[in-house]
Amino acid sequence: MDQNELIVVGKGYPRHEAMEKVTGSACYTDDLVIPNLAYGAILRSPYPHARISSIDKSEAEKTPGVLGVLLPEDVPSRLYNSSGNPPSPLAVSDERILTDHPLHVGDRIAAVAAVSPDACREGFSKISIVYEQLTPVFEIDKAIDENAFCLHPEISDSNIFKKIKAEKGDVEAGFKASELVMEDCFTTPAVSHVCLETVGCICDYTQDGRLTIWSNSQTLFHERRILSEILGLPESKIRIIKPAMGGGFGSRQQLHNQPVGALLSKLVNRPVKIFNSREEEMVGTCVRHESKCRIKTGVSKDGLLQAFQAEVHHNTGAYGTHGPIVLAAQSKKLPYRISHYQYEGNCVYTNAPVAGAMRGYGNPQISFAREVLFDRIARRLEMDPLEFRLINHIHPGDRVPGSPLELKSCAIRECIEAGEKIRKEIDDRNTSDITNPDSDIVESWGVALGMHTSGPSNNTGMSSAAILVNDDGSANLLTGSADMGQGSETALSQIVAELLGIELNDITVTSADTLYTPFEMGTFASSQAYVAGNAVYAAAEDVVENVKTALMKYYKIGPEAIVWKDGFFEIATPEEKISLSFKEAIAKITFIENGTIIIGRSSFMAEHSPPPFAVCWAKAAFDKLTRSIRIQHIIQVVDVGTPLNPDIITGQIEGGIMMGLGYALMEQVAIDKRASKPSANDLLAYRIPSSMDMPEIHTHIATSFEPTGPFGAKSVGEMTTVPVAPAIVNAVAAASGDDISSLPLTKYYNIMNRR
Repeated sequence: MDQNELIVVGKGYPRHEAMEKVTGSACYTDDLVIPNLAYGAILRSPYPHARISSIDKSEAEKTPGVLGVLLPEDVPSRLYNSSGNPPSPLAVSDERILTDHPLHVGDRIAAVAAVSPDACREGFSKISIVYEQLTPVFEIDKAIDENAFCLHPEISDSNIFKKIKAEKGDVEAGFKASELVMEDCFTTPAVSHVCLETVGCICDYTQDGRLTIWSNSQTLFHERRILSEILGLPESKIRIIKPAMGGGFGSRQQLHNQPVGALLSKLVNRPVKIFNSREEEMVGTCVRHESKCRIKTGVSKDGLLQAFQAEVHHNTGAYGTHGPIVLAAQSKKLPYRISHYQYEGNCVYTNAPVAGAMRGYGNPQISFAREVLFDRIARRLEMDPLEFRLINHIHPGDRVPGSPLELKSCAIRECIEAGEKIRKEIDDRNTSDITNPDSDIVESWGVALGMHTSGPSNNTGMSSAAILVNDDGSANLLTGSADMGQGSETALSQIVAELLGIELNDITVTSADTLYTPFEMGTFASSQAYVAGNAVYAAAEDVVENVKTALMKYYKIGPEAIVWKDGFFEIATPEEKISLSFKEAIAKITFIENGTIIIGRSSFMAEHSPPPFAVCWAKAAFDKLTRSIRIQHIIQVVDVGTPLNPDIITGQIEGGIMMGLGYALMEQVAIDKRASKPSANDLLAYRIPSSMDMPEIHTHIATSFEPTGPFGAKSVGEMTTVPVAPAIVNAVAAASGDDISSLPLTKYYNIMNRR
């Protein structure tokens, strides 16, 4: 279908749940009313590394209102990996439901079910625990020292428990052929997701051996599988339902409280609700991996890339979760033509907070290092940083370094052209009064390039969809894809409406319920538009084919006599030519003596993971006297193929910019060395950007088309965060003259509000 002929796809429809959220009537997990509900809470370790010498629950069990108490000895001891990923040899099973050997502050020690949250807390106070404190290790360098204590000897004989390698060409030969070689070590901090809704679940383990869980989850089907394995319960007896959800950003791509909630419910024979406090959210869920990236790059004298080498260490905290898979994904995130490429990633255990999936999945760390080093190379060569990227970026037909993926679409040049037009308009409109070279205020622009994926980078993206057509021609879309607040259900509905020729309001969505919706690999890796979108597209095509078959039977004609075109079935009977809209056709085949019910279904397994691209500009002002910086403007132009819903995409760009701004300027899950725990465990101490911190944001969607995507679409969600921090750092470096190799910038500068 020609993009110019699209009626519903490509238009900016409001998200279908917008009114419920605006009016406060949306039903989140914590809003659910379940009869006979009890409350659960998890007693977490106050120490980053300890062994429990003794633990006694007898007094806690006598506490008024307490219904039951679980200790490590009361729960299955099977090791598991909590990440909501497909089974993989990279995933290391190293975690227990409850532990007597806590490895981080917030590790799960015991659990209480009670008639109220206050009774849970009272029960905690009656659990007697004697800890033997052990020496913790928080830093990557100390953890990989040969004399360091090994945190998981059952997994590895050192704290580097997984290495990931990717290679192309001969990197040493590439450096020898280079006329300029530059390298540096770059570090990025652990940061928190800060979803507005904290992790929570309601678990109902009934006496007939069935478990129902309501949870804010991104990966329901994988969580069902993991729960089945560790609880010894068939998957067919586990149902997971996702109500409305207040953000995910990767933090909901793994099990958190569900195993504990399930076992508490089984113990007390009542549904049990467990919701994290904000403090628990900050120390007991997961963070983005702290990283140490050593990047070495060789170029010719005219700026052409010859060799690129990366040695990366990720601090995965106390448990592996996603760690090795994050590194594997990170190795495939180089949007440049290069003949000689080498990547080595190392996953490192420490007693820091557990790291897991977060928006970008390893991409923000390595893109920060690469894009900042590339700016330095351009300056050394006296090249414009944009020109350096223009002569080196990948093109259709190229293969992404470290990946077998052949690029089929790329609009980086169009992104740069559109962004430069916006930048010049800003400068023309906001000509600075500060023109004196001796002024204390220096303003500069910085730029960075980013790409991501449309589904898992190893092409394991898989989704299914079913469409049930009602007798009035409206349709019910069933998808396992979980909308976390990004508007994916609306975009998927637009695909159905476009293909069936009906109104968007005619589509009802049922999503993310393992009992009623078809299998979905999970809502991660920016997979909804491409992977789920292709599944929905094929299911809608199946609907059309099934309607054609029913019409052939109704009119007693062959397949050559009926054509679906421009939203109408063109039918040639022996007597006449008939044109029926979709709804008219449904009325014909439903209300007859042998009526037909139309169902379309499809599964889609990705063979590609086409990269979307983003180019980001940041304008910074630097005050030489106070060493203060202010971010004044951020421009981001994206190549997402065909935009299914431009309004949703713009929202994703703006949200991604906000997260990238926080990553660059202020966010950090730091460890207080004296207290041996994270120094920020609430939103008073942990800073995220407020409205006062936000610069002026300018967005644009470049014209592009991905031939393997639904209507030519690619993804958008994670990519929008990736280039923001390096663009900001490059702007600040240009204004200050400093070489910056570490985030956040509060290490070096005072941050001024824009207003």
